[in-house]
Amino acid sequence: MPKEHKVNVKITDRKQIEYDTHCVHAWRGDTITWKLDKPRPFAIVVKAFDSPLEWSFAVVSRGRRTLVGTVRVDADPGFYSYGVCVVDGGELLVDDPEIIVRPPDRRG
Repeated sequence: MPKEHKVNVKITDRKQIEYDTHCVHAWRGDTITWKLDKPRPFAIVVKAFDSPLEWSFAVVSRGRRTLVGTVRVDADPGFYSYGVCVVDGGELLVDDPEIIVRPPDRRG
């Protein structure tokens, strides 16, 4: 059964990006939902030639707080760095967490 992974993202007073889950461990078919603490423009950019998600980048406009991606059913197992880009006022904040796609096991 596919699982949903939630990543809560917060911008600190020191203009740093914090997560409750910095590294997402997922299987093929799982979904990942990123949710910001406040509505603001943000993007997720997978920094790999072959993205494990159904997309390589996604952008959310002002007024929205969530972005959802699904791990492709044919994604290769491995470590995938991705960029979180958040517009906070006049500043662009960027950080590089990871998605780890687990090798197939009894889950499929």
